[in-house]
Amino acid sequence: MTRESSRDAILDAAEAIVREQGAAHLTLDAAAERAGLSKGGVLYHFQTKDSLLTALVQRMTNAFEGLYKEASERMGNDPSRMLEAYLEAVTSAEEKLGNTSCSLIPALASNPELLEPIRAFYKHHFAQLSKTSVGWDQAAIVTLALDGMWLLDMLGVSPLESQDKKRIAKVLARLATERIH
Repeated sequence: MTRESSRDAILDAAEAIVREQGAAHLTLDAAAERAGLSKGGVLYHFQTKDSLLTALVQRMTNAFEGLYKEASERMGNDPSRMLEAYLEAVTSAEEKLGNTSCSLIPALASNPELLEPIRAFYKHHFAQLSKTSVGWDQAAIVTLALDGMWLLDMLGVSPLESQDKKRIAKVLARLATERIH
């Protein structure tokens, strides 16, 4: 197994453990066993559980950014359409990426440093909102509404039915493209 494939195997194993048992059950030993590697093989890539969790958060952030980039490319990489791409990425994320992030919440809450990849994403995203056709304020409202819906879904507390989400997504799509006065 190459170093890169070993690293991916460790991250796959860590993701499975977090999804199935929660972040509290993730240890370097458990990741090594699940990945079929020695603990030394895991330690080569990740010296601590926190470094493994950080890499897992970065991997999930990268996967979401990949969905966002794909949607942006389909829209011609037009900065004015970035909200439409964001809407598409957020509404397809659970189906395409799974829901491991919910299992990470306790670890993220107890160690805010693990949130750095997500902070970096949002810092960049919000800095780009002024390029949208609807302006920064409206773009921020759309972003926050989408992320709020996603968070409620992720936590399993959303009172919204599928048809409600579709209706709201249509309203948000209009807000992403038509400036309100």
